Amino acid sequence: MIQKIKSLFEIEEKISEINNKINDSNAKINELGNNFADFKNKFSEVKNAQDELLKNLKDNIDTIKSLRGDFEKELYEFNLIKSQMQKKILDKFEQELQKDLEVNREALKKDVEDYDALRRNMGDVALRLKSANDGIIKFVEISKSIRKEDFELTKFARQLLEMDREKLELMRKIDTLERLVSKMRRG
Repeated sequence: MIQKIKSLFEIEEKISEINNKINDSNAKINELGNNFADFKNKFSEVKNAQDELLKNLKDNIDTIKSLRGDFEKELYEFNLIKSQMQKKILDKFEQELQKDLEVNREALKKDVEDYDALRRNMGDVALRLKSANDGIIKFVEISKSIRKEDFELTKFARQLLEMDREKLELMRKIDTLERLVSKMRRG
């Protein structure tokens, strides 16, 4: 009988151990259940946040697509305006250049006409000068062949002074014409 009581005590101890283990297991299962519930709540929150983020991304994608379309349209218009501006600038430049060339062409034409007139005048002056020079040479030759007695010195001196004055006047005119030609070439 003692043996039976001992066995009962041992069984009771084992049952007690089993109950403790079951209680520990229940506590761990409860803890796991709580952890699982927390995990489920957190997972639900993350899923809701992801859904919200996905919804926002979809809304933003539509907005981005709209903005991209607007941007492409604006860029096309900008490129169109840029090419039009380049064309307008080139046209304006050509017009201004044409006006400037026309003004310069007219001025150059006038300068050429003035130069031609001056050249003709220079030719006339050169001929007169040559004629005067030839006259002086002839006069000098005649004066050498004429005796002093046959020629009055005062008359000769007056004629010589007159020719010299004409020569100086012609030389001044040539000088003035050369300066005018020089100014026209620089201008």
